[in-house]
Amino acid sequence: MSKQQVVQIPEAIQEELTNLRGFRDLLAEKTGYMLGRKVKQGEMNEATKTERKKTSAISKTIRDSIPKWIADANVTEYEAQKKAYADASEVVSKKSKPFRTQIAPLTKAVKFMDNVAIPESLKLLGVTLQPAFSLSDFMKAELEKQKQK
Repeated sequence: MSKQQVVQIPEAIQEELTNLRGFRDLLAEKTGYMLGRKVKQGEMNEATKTERKKTSAISKTIRDSIPKWIADANVTEYEAQKKAYADASEVVSKKSKPFRTQIAPLTKAVKFMDNVAIPESLKLLGVTLQPAFSLSDFMKAELEKQKQK
């Protein structure tokens, strides 16, 4: 049997590996928050589906009827529809509040990571951040693939 060789990893490389692992974990955490938000948003949309359809229908009625109400000088119908819309919106708001309470911290966490944690981590890894005003060839190709699906 041959004797295993022990390789000494330079401290700078070890530190960079640690930083890269931390960055990987940071992106995994952010992605988890994004996925959690998406799931909760879907649950909220499903739970408020009927109520949102009702508010949408009232809004459409208001939009479509305004010229007729103006021509007929029918302010009372306009006011009634406006009140119905406000009442229906309040129902949606109350029903979605528990979901929004869960979604808000996830949204704030993602925003913090995008604006603070990830840029600082990239700086720690030696990346100089600069504004980009055009897409890389890789990104163009990937977006084109998405468009074709």
